[in-house]
Amino acid sequence: MTEREAYCILQHMKSFDAGTLRKMIEVAGTPEELLTLSGAELFKLGVTVDFDKQAEFDRVKNEPAVHSAFHYMIEKEIGYVCCTEAAYPAKLSEISDPPVGLFYRGILPEEDRPSAAIIGARRCSAYGKEMAHFFGSELAKQGVSVISGMALGVDGFAMRGARSVQANTWGVLGGGVDVCYPMENVGLYRDLSLGNGGILSERPPGYVARNYDFPIRNRIISGLSDVVLVIEAAEHSGSLITVNLALRDQREVFVLPGRVGDRSSAGCNELIKNGAQVLTCPEDVLQYLGLTVKGETVHRRKNTLTTRQEVVLRQMDTDAASVDDLLESTGFPLGVLTEVLVQLEILGEIRREGLGGYRKIHKG
Repeated sequence: MTEREAYCILQHMKSFDAGTLRKMIEVAGTPEELLTLSGAELFKLGVTVDFDKQAEFDRVKNEPAVHSAFHYMIEKEIGYVCCTEAAYPAKLSEISDPPVGLFYRGILPEEDRPSAAIIGARRCSAYGKEMAHFFGSELAKQGVSVISGMALGVDGFAMRGARSVQANTWGVLGGGVDVCYPMENVGLYRDLSLGNGGILSERPPGYVARNYDFPIRNRIISGLSDVVLVIEAAEHSGSLITVNLALRDQREVFVLPGRVGDRSSAGCNELIKNGAQVLTCPEDVLQYLGLTVKGETVHRRKNTLTTRQEVVLRQMDTDAASVDDLLESTGFPLGVLTEVLVQLEILGEIRREGLGGYRKIHKG
């Protein structure tokens, strides 16, 4: 059994979240070694797995259908990438709770392109639909990849906006990538499955999403993105979950303001009151991403930092930060953090301080 196959089998254990799987793998040593253990042995090793999960672990790892999943995936043109492979999205590996693997149809997001998640209300107004389509198309024209949840309302209109200019876009599902949800977006689903972007999920093929799966998948939407745009969100909107995840993982949030007293925009206006960036035009986002617009072509500024470099740099202000501080605040592995710190030193963005600290160099 290969490492890739082992990760795929583990993701068929529907009661285990990514964090639990990573802890189990850490205890066992490798995903292949993990699958040689029993649920009871895991419990003895200190992994807190209740009786029902022990039974599921023992059952799923021995199911013939799970072991033959790759044959089904080939037949249905479903791809899979695990977290140790080079094709695994680098942006996603930077978040605090990355999935151990992704199932997909179409293609994976392009690493060399800036990306924006566009999210908002399912029951959006005509204005919300118009703005979602507008920002989806205008950002896509300038080379920004559009990521969303393919839900009704804002998500779907933003993705259609990107496709209206023949740009790729990506939808992240709460269920399996072979289960179109919602069915109202089946045309968009088929379009993306053909390689005009892609359909992504950490859930295995055939899995039908439950209500609790959608908040979990939202961390992937924000994690794949450099920025998150919120178009219409009520006071207790599910979009606010994505916003919190984005802020946790150091993603900038832009919010479209709404009319005072408009319930569908109450959440947006509250986010702005609490310091979110105001979204008034595509240039607001393009400027943040370090893009300059020339006609229909987008050019990255030569001094644009990578996403990882920006994440580390945002942890530093006037006070020196130690490596331990940065490991805790970024969630990066030590090897990744060390590499980024060296890069930032070479670029003249930071300097070393005494006792292993680093300080941001303020320019101009």
